[in-house]
Amino acid sequence: MQEQGRGAPSVRIVLWNIAWRRRPSPAGRVIADIIEQHHPDIVCLTEAHSDFLPDGHLIHARADYGYPLKEGRRKVLLWNRQPWTGSDDLGDERLPPGRFVAGTTETPLGSLRLIGVCVPWSAAHVATGRKDRRPWEDHLAYLDGLSGILARHDYAGRTIVLGDVNQFIPRKQAPLCVFHALMDAIPPFLRLATEGTIPKLGQPSVDHLWHTADLRAVRVRALPGHDPDGRPLSDHVGLFIEIRRAHDGCTAAR
Repeated sequence: MQEQGRGAPSVRIVLWNIAWRRRPSPAGRVIADIIEQHHPDIVCLTEAHSDFLPDGHLIHARADYGYPLKEGRRKVLLWNRQPWTGSDDLGDERLPPGRFVAGTTETPLGSLRLIGVCVPWSAAHVATGRKDRRPWEDHLAYLDGLSGILARHDYAGRTIVLGDVNQFIPRKQAPLCVFHALMDAIPPFLRLATEGTIPKLGQPSVDHLWHTADLRAVRVRALPGHDPDGRPLSDHVGLFIEIRRAHDGCTAAR
């Protein structure tokens, strides 16, 4: 579909699990260049180091996510050109630790609340880490905690939830009960911008963004996933998402 209202203000968002790539590494330099070329207002990185985005204002999850600590590693971080207020790196005690951060910041659309998530993958702490979990156990615990967070607070307006969810939407591989737990965790006032096949990726993503009804996604597409020599930059492909106010007359354009 064609995009309308091109002159309306928007928030440009980059969402990417960069698989712990360091900025000085060959892949890290390419990832950093791609991010900068898209001139984002907001960046959400998962499995990233806190020094990957050196300029601007940063909030991030707690360091301890249950695996051996490595300096600077964070499961999820949020970056903006403007400062953050009301930051929260706990969320809910039911959440597996070190995988949540939220804050409010100024954007071209005014003040927005951002909630960054990194939902554990199916085998978290099953055969590695603490080795005290069954498959999907930490994943389901996280969704239970996230459901409590979104139900407890008034997020009915100017709110975006984004990050690595470790599930395809529509369901592709997760057990049906796990997919239902994800759907139940997200309240109906949040609208999914990243469902189905992602343009320029040709397949669904496990990285997702939801927004409240006063906002609208007008562009969702994949970022380049390989370096000039054809080597993958990460085990996830980054997403570029452009958000505008719902009343600005925009038609979603993938």
